[in-house]
Amino acid sequence: MKSVKGTHYSLTVAWMVLLCGAIFTRFYDLTNKPLHFDESINGWFVLQMQTVGFYKYDPNNYHGPLYFYMLQFFELLWGQSVETLRALPAVFSVLSVMIFSFGFLSSKSVQRWMMLLLLLSPAFLFFGRSGIHEMPFVFFQIVFALGVLRWLEKSDAKAWALGLVGLWGMVTLKETFTITLFCWALALATLGLSEVRRLFSWKNLKEAWSPRLTVLLSLLGLFFVQLFTGFFKNGSGLLDFVKAFLPWLKTGVEGKGHEKPFGYWLQVLGEAEPLVLLGVGIAFIGIFSRHKSLRVMSVFSLSQLLIYSLIPYKTVWCILSLIWGFYFVLAVFFVEVLAEKGRWKYLFGGVAMVLMGFGVQSAYNSVYRHPLQMEHPYIYVNSTYEMKSLYDFLRVETRLHPELLGQTVQIGMKEQWPWPWVLRTFKDLRYDLCGKRVIENALIYLCDFSGTSEVELSLVEPYWKIPLSFRQSREMSYVYLKKAAFPQIPFTKQVEIVGSKEE
Repeated sequence: MKSVKGTHYSLTVAWMVLLCGAIFTRFYDLTNKPLHFDESINGWFVLQMQTVGFYKYDPNNYHGPLYFYMLQFFELLWGQSVETLRALPAVFSVLSVMIFSFGFLSSKSVQRWMMLLLLLSPAFLFFGRSGIHEMPFVFFQIVFALGVLRWLEKSDAKAWALGLVGLWGMVTLKETFTITLFCWALALATLGLSEVRRLFSWKNLKEAWSPRLTVLLSLLGLFFVQLFTGFFKNGSGLLDFVKAFLPWLKTGVEGKGHEKPFGYWLQVLGEAEPLVLLGVGIAFIGIFSRHKSLRVMSVFSLSQLLIYSLIPYKTVWCILSLIWGFYFVLAVFFVEVLAEKGRWKYLFGGVAMVLMGFGVQSAYNSVYRHPLQMEHPYIYVNSTYEMKSLYDFLRVETRLHPELLGQTVQIGMKEQWPWPWVLRTFKDLRYDLCGKRVIENALIYLCDFSGTSEVELSLVEPYWKIPLSFRQSREMSYVYLKKAAFPQIPFTKQVEIVGSKEE
């Protein structure tokens, strides 16, 4: 009895240590990375929800409404800030690790390996601290996968519930759920027609169903309708959900400026997450495994990698959807290898440890280093530290002098993000291009290079002129700050005074 109690106590302590580690690694120094423009767009959508009263689903936006309602709830609790934008995905990153502690699958060893691998994954750390849809979407991918894998082991109500919740979460977050479902269909097909018929026979499905699942399905259906119709204020939202797939497919084919070569994902993995490449290699072996879960996950993961490689449109955060399946393949393989008596398992373990070490270094460079390694492949079309310094400066100055918030700010650039959200507390934001129209006597001008001469000709008092690069791979922009309102500019030495001469 004592040994049983001791074992239970040890497992509880280990679980608490892992939970604390997941929380710390996801929430520590959340503002270290400069704001990404997609994060600001998500924050801006929530600002519009306060005006309209609901999220109006746009089929051209390619993102479901669930994320915005959850972010709105977080902002109601903790206010509008970069930390709040990133707290939501951080919570789902923690959940993605800890869900494997609930024993939904028969192999506890595989689940423990998954917890460790996802805890240390550079992508789960980086994108688990980025205010975009990807982390919650991948969490629901994992929930759906646990339902499918449990069904292969034990066709019961829990497998049903996991599958339904996972599907609902994916559908209400991103249209790429279609790729996920297609790849699952391919993976299950490798079990053979007779086995698929047995597993998903009407008799099997019906026996596992329960009254609680009826309630769950009804609630999920109701929530789905509410989310896409703006809680019944936008009836066309359901039709727009169907319409969304045409522009989404067009974007995927054309690339829209994010075209990448076929081998892009393997290149990124080699630079940022090399342990997954080992999983890719093992997955090719896993295709022929008698182990159902290993075979299915191998085919699913390789299918996703192939499809995402064929699609020209590639944004690096999609890699989060690709890697977790290969980590599962690794976890199964680790358990099988450790059970063997041959010496080669030490060689395999040594290679895995070295690759994991490179992954830890990658995570440090992209998440915790000061400053971050901005050339890291996960840091993609991101705002710069120069932008962050300007943002921090303006935030401090407006707190000390709140009367500045009533003055005009001209956001006169072609690419405006993240400024509409960053400068949200200013009461009078104007969006005229500096090269076409200059707002008289504005407190701040944010301009492309092409609009600087028009601004400088119109100035009637001294302004600080500051050249800044706001975003990676973008040409230099210029900021004009009214000198009377900002007597000192401590965040940069590249500054000059323009406008009429001081008296």
